[in-house]
Amino acid sequence: MIYLAIFKVSADRDTIIPPFSSKLSRSILAHISSSYAKVMESRQPFKPIRVTVLKDSKGFPLIAFNGRKTILRANEIYSFSFSTTSNDIANDLIRRDMIDIKIWNSTFTIELTSLKIVEEIEYIDSDFYRVNFITPTLLQPPKFGKMNRFLLFPYAHFFLLSIARHWNANMKTKIKLSSLKTLYYFKEIDHRIWPVTTIYDGHPIRGFWGWVLYKIEGERENIIRLLNYANYFGAGKSRSIGFGEIEALPTGFLA
Repeated sequence: MIYLAIFKVSADRDTIIPPFSSKLSRSILAHISSSYAKVMESRQPFKPIRVTVLKDSKGFPLIAFNGRKTILRANEIYSFSFSTTSNDIANDLIRRDMIDIKIWNSTFTIELTSLKIVEEIEYIDSDFYRVNFITPTLLQPPKFGKMNRFLLFPYAHFFLLSIARHWNANMKTKIKLSSLKTLYYFKEIDHRIWPVTTIYDGHPIRGFWGWVLYKIEGERENIIRLLNYANYFGAGKSRSIGFGEIEALPTGFLA
């Protein structure tokens, strides 16, 4: 079972917040839920949570690049979403559906506007899926020794593998992917992807965003379920702090 919570946020004055605005989203959740705070403090891989950056009234993500500042305007309404499989965290959210917290010399009013319970991942059949990478995505191939690297393009196999690992860590049913078959069953058809660098905790983080059109030619049920699962939990590393937020949509395509 997956819980999807939507929050509204407003500040009582113009406020400068960290360049990657999920820092505020996380601070809010830590005030609301001690269970959430415990999960974030743990070293558990593939945490059963995903928090997004703040969005403005038009749905645009608040992320600052090139040394710019992220500013929340007084009394304007912003939003963020949060996904989890934890019953304890969901219960905490329900008990404190509206609170005020003071941080960064401002008072923020937070309201839980909806809590959706997802009992089964949607299966929307289509030969083509367009994946929009809404926040910078950090896609990492398997490590080789102590060496570490990130990809600047969502190659189909590594993209799906990052989702499957999270699924298998948090869902009752397991999905097995064949590395070789995935190369042929799930293909990049078109894309507009570019590298981006943002700042998190004072450190530059290099990832990519944009969109990719994929074609599904086999393993249809598993691939489509993984894509729709990623609508709740994202892809790649650090999705629990707002990176790798995606939107996977079935679409038609004319060659």
